[in-house]
Amino acid sequence: MSSELERRLGGLLTEAPEPDPGAGEEALHRALRALHPVDTPRRGLRTAVLVFAAAAVLLGIAAGSLAAAGALHVSFGQKAEQRLPAIKQLVLPKGANGIAAIVDGRLSVVIKGGFRLEGLSATAVALSPHALFVAAGIGHSLVAMAPNGRRAWSHPTRGRVAAIAWAPDGLEIAYVVRSARRLALHVIYGNGENDTTIDRSVRAVRPSWRGDSLALAYVGAGGRAVVYDFSHQKRDLVPVRAPVRGVAFPPQGDSLALETPSGVWLAHGREANTETTGSVEAFGWLNGGLAVAVPTLDSARLHLFTNAGTPRGSYKVHGIVVAVTPKLVLVRTQRGLVAGRLTLLSLPSGTSVRDLQVG
Repeated sequence: MSSELERRLGGLLTEAPEPDPGAGEEALHRALRALHPVDTPRRGLRTAVLVFAAAAVLLGIAAGSLAAAGALHVSFGQKAEQRLPAIKQLVLPKGANGIAAIVDGRLSVVIKGGFRLEGLSATAVALSPHALFVAAGIGHSLVAMAPNGRRAWSHPTRGRVAAIAWAPDGLEIAYVVRSARRLALHVIYGNGENDTTIDRSVRAVRPSWRGDSLALAYVGAGGRAVVYDFSHQKRDLVPVRAPVRGVAFPPQGDSLALETPSGVWLAHGREANTETTGSVEAFGWLNGGLAVAVPTLDSARLHLFTNAGTPRGSYKVHGIVVAVTPKLVLVRTQRGLVAGRLTLLSLPSGTSVRDLQVG
């Protein structure tokens, strides 16, 4: 098949309309009705025609489903990239193993080594340690994919996944799923087995694993922060006034940071004085210490603290701080999303970015 034919076929599949309910079954029935009875010696030909008809129906259903979900592109290395060029949205920063985000409801992932996945409709995403795998909420399933393409699994969730967090040891995944009118917190093994419900009533906040992977912080339905201890299988309420909007354990230690309307607090230290009236753009752990970004009139201010909450300076940031990761701070400017002088994401002003994570 020529490259021109591949390109045209790819375009047709992308533009294919979503099939109506029952269209696949009806098409198969029509194909079967079109087959007239034949003699016994021609049963092999009849079987081949049946297989071809079924394959055509499945191809039509798949094309409609892909069109409904958006243009999906997965590439492995340079050759695949040349065969099906994609609109590159994410650029891997130096020193990082991977970067993943939900951009306007679409999955965008790039991992060191050439793996790129973008365009698929998703609700949440998370990278495993060292970006060896990516987990995403797709439809009513939690899906895990490996960059080498040899290992993947899908776990039905009976609802849309709202948040995902991969344990630092890579052995478990915590995720929040919306089912009916409630959100529940689950933990599942990294191979897709042994799904366990931790709490049947939580908020849509990304959980945070402690550095040793033996405890998990999340936000309960009442807005209180909770730490679940896997060793003793017990829950402890964090003594910080609700509502809690975000939780973050450091890569090492247990100084849990929590975002509230009055600022960012440390549960195992003292309050991190963000010098704000409660507005926080982003917070997280940077180079072993707490970093809190707050908006100002024409820019933002990044306040730095030790892991015990002691202030250690602040810096002016030109733009909107989107995320604080252990390795870098991501800032949106008029030219796109930047980290220092490196452009990571070129997006129009106002484009929404969710679950941005650098591994």
